[in-house]
Amino acid sequence: MYYIYKSTVAADGANSLVRRTVGTFPMMTSSYGRKAVTCTVELESSMAKTAFQRFLPHGPIALLPVWNSQTDGSSEKSKEGPIYANVVWSTTPSEANHLLSLSPSEFTATLNKHLCQGPNVNLSLLPNDSALPSIPVVSTIAKEVDSLLRTANTALTMGTWTEAPTRNYFRMPPKSIGVVSPILGFDLTMSHVTASSGGYTSPRVALVGDAAHTMHPMAGQGLNLGMGDVNSLAMLIKEAVDSGMDVGGTSLFLDRYNQERMIKGSAIVGGVHGLHEIFGCSGSLPGSVVDGTYDSGMGSSGGLQSLIGYSRSLGMNVVNGLPLVRRALAEIAAGATPKGI
Repeated sequence: MYYIYKSTVAADGANSLVRRTVGTFPMMTSSYGRKAVTCTVELESSMAKTAFQRFLPHGPIALLPVWNSQTDGSSEKSKEGPIYANVVWSTTPSEANHLLSLSPSEFTATLNKHLCQGPNVNLSLLPNDSALPSIPVVSTIAKEVDSLLRTANTALTMGTWTEAPTRNYFRMPPKSIGVVSPILGFDLTMSHVTASSGGYTSPRVALVGDAAHTMHPMAGQGLNLGMGDVNSLAMLIKEAVDSGMDVGGTSLFLDRYNQERMIKGSAIVGGVHGLHEIFGCSGSLPGSVVDGTYDSGMGSSGGLQSLIGYSRSLGMNVVNGLPLVRRALAEIAAGATPKGI
């Protein structure tokens, strides 16, 4: 005699019908005030297994590799065929709506203009001379410190600049030659099930992926976190089956899944949300893809915003110049626990 135990895994996305139907999964949500524009583009050259991301004043542009019929370009011989990549451009709703209004050719040109650029030299942190302290010594010291910081940051930036494809440093993203899918947009929201409601599980129901959590795509962790959910739940289901138990008939297995994934999910979702707050401090800048000031964030940016933006740039360059730290962050981003941490 065989017994069939029915349980449900909700893997039906951020607007999960299963989660809403069950009704026992309250969500903590927070709008980023941003909108993502996404599509698939064809590239003129290989990405060499590399994902590219450029941070602009209103949000990042990400160019993400996808599976292609030809090789990744790492060997001398590659099969003929198109090379594709996914674009995720996070920006303000007004800028996103402008991007959505563009024709495919206009979107491609705009994407290449704002993504395929080399490092920019930071502007001075100091206001104009008339706003500097009138005390000569203080004014001179301020100018020298500003010059020293900008020189150090520029040296760190250009020290890793190269267009040589064989060197493992900064390289220019490949240009897009056309859009090959619809250009879509969606609002960006942080969400996570609350621990007080039972977290990721309910009797005979488990949430995985976006049904349990959503976050800003800037760190590319949404898919990794969802795959971690699936792997954890699959291992527990296998353990239950191997021991002849009903995985949903007892709280033993679902509670273990919930405890493991709540800790991981809360940490990653919270961390990405914090990164967005740090990198989004200049989000109110009036720079626009329409008037050509989008990249520099020209306009009425305050001194604090300029300082924060400059500090971000310097911090990223310092991390990039420390191989051990850079490698550790890359391993964390890939879902691994780096050695020594």
